[in-house]
Amino acid sequence: MTKKQKIEQIAKELFLKYGFKKVTVDEICKKAHVSRKTYYTLYENKNALVLYVLKEIVSNSIQEYKKIIDSQGSFADKMKRSLELKYAFSKTLTMEFVADIVDPGSVEILEYWKIVIQESMVLLTNFLREGQRTGEMNPELNLNYVLWIFGKMSDILNAPEALLMFGNAEEMVRQVTQMLVYGIMPVPIAKDKS
Repeated sequence: MTKKQKIEQIAKELFLKYGFKKVTVDEICKKAHVSRKTYYTLYENKNALVLYVLKEIVSNSIQEYKKIIDSQGSFADKMKRSLELKYAFSKTLTMEFVADIVDPGSVEILEYWKIVIQESMVLLTNFLREGQRTGEMNPELNLNYVLWIFGKMSDILNAPEALLMFGNAEEMVRQVTQMLVYGIMPVPIAKDKS
């Protein structure tokens, strides 16, 4: 493993566990067994490393999501698998990391995150549109309204008081997606096909 890879691995572990604001360059260097000089040869500043780590996480998640929505199967199955992916992804995040991403003081990171949200909304739009086209999603729903609600939920979750309502990122993601997909009705239980 190269020094760069070691720095990235250690940074990812620390950022996901504590959030990136609490982690210092010195901590990363110490755990990665590299000098500050080496670090600053590779990265202009801590934000550059944060963006690298965040882009890697997002890229992997989007690739997995695209595999799901481009695969064979019903809309309901793809929705279920998408939600499972979202839940699994959220298990890797801490609320500290999420709070740091959406913090208005993290301008560069927040700008990148807004781009990620926009790109994700395009993928979601196409997926939902296909579900309506095939009749597997309620065709009477105004898709623009549904997407607007998704966007508003994202805004709501960026609010510090909303982050405080949940013990962890997975719990937050589960609650939000279940509310959006199933409303206040109970989540349907998959029937055993054996």
